[in-house]
Amino acid sequence: MSKRLIAILLAVTVIIGCSKEPNNPEDQQINGLEGWDISKSSYDFDINPRDIYFVNPNIGFVVGYNGDIYKTTDSGQTWTKKNSGTTLHLFSVFFLNENVGFLSSQAASGCLDADCDKGCVLLKTTDGGETWTKTFFPDYTRILSLKFFDALKGIAIIHTPDIPNSRDEYVAVTSDGGLNWNLLDLAIIPYCDKLFYVNNTIFVIGENQKIFKSSDYGHNWETVNTPIEAYNSVRNLYFYNESIGYIDGITSVYKTTNGGLNWIKTNFPFTNFGTIHFYNENEGFNIEPVMVYEGVISRPLKEAFAMKLKTVEKVGVLQIW
Repeated sequence: MSKRLIAILLAVTVIIGCSKEPNNPEDQQINGLEGWDISKSSYDFDINPRDIYFVNPNIGFVVGYNGDIYKTTDSGQTWTKKNSGTTLHLFSVFFLNENVGFLSSQAASGCLDADCDKGCVLLKTTDGGETWTKTFFPDYTRILSLKFFDALKGIAIIHTPDIPNSRDEYVAVTSDGGLNWNLLDLAIIPYCDKLFYVNNTIFVIGENQKIFKSSDYGHNWETVNTPIEAYNSVRNLYFYNESIGYIDGITSVYKTTNGGLNWIKTNFPFTNFGTIHFYNENEGFNIEPVMVYEGVISRPLKEAFAMKLKTVEKVGVLQIW
């Protein structure tokens, strides 16, 4: 008997300051953080998600392992699987408009895919994700958190092979559409995999509980202090705009409303910020993981979890439905 892959997805509703009846008869109210009402409902969506991007309130893309890419044209209510042309694990997606977009991957070796043993790949589409062209980088192991300011200028986090006494994670910039990258000597945390680009401002996690911030496409950086204790680190960050942002300090979550000049400890429904993406002041989408099992095997094979986000207020309050 062939094995069957079963994906379990949960959509979570979070509202602050009021309660709300579930949208779906299958919704289930659960206990949440003080000040938040949370409900869950199941959806059929099969992907191990690593990044998400919405071009506008309707059109969005999510990418994950094994070259998986899905597209929505109805604000995440339904998703259509697209052919990326690779089975390498995809870690980042970014679109300049409805037609022009980019994906990036992790390198793989010893597998059967034609893209194995070539390094990681940068894919570009000019037709909304229907077809993709490839550029390989044999000297890189992963290209993560890919962002483009225009068709030529972009920024990413790039991992290189392990070299003793050398940095392996870099913020990198491109000025030719991703064909070549300049690795910057910026002291980001080891294993860093996420930067945020909002309203011409870039944020990335630095060493020693710091955040780096740039307003000129990553050429110059200023240091932003955080209240995180010396024995912890900034584990995650999310910026809604250049002023409002959150950081996860492992034991506490902090919020800023002035670009990191000041921070206050705050409640938040989760500390793993996952793949949050807001596409306007009030609405966004997030993907978070739950276990997936194959047949009767009781070990998790991969993860999938979907949440649609909507702000109840314009200062980062989330309704997740």
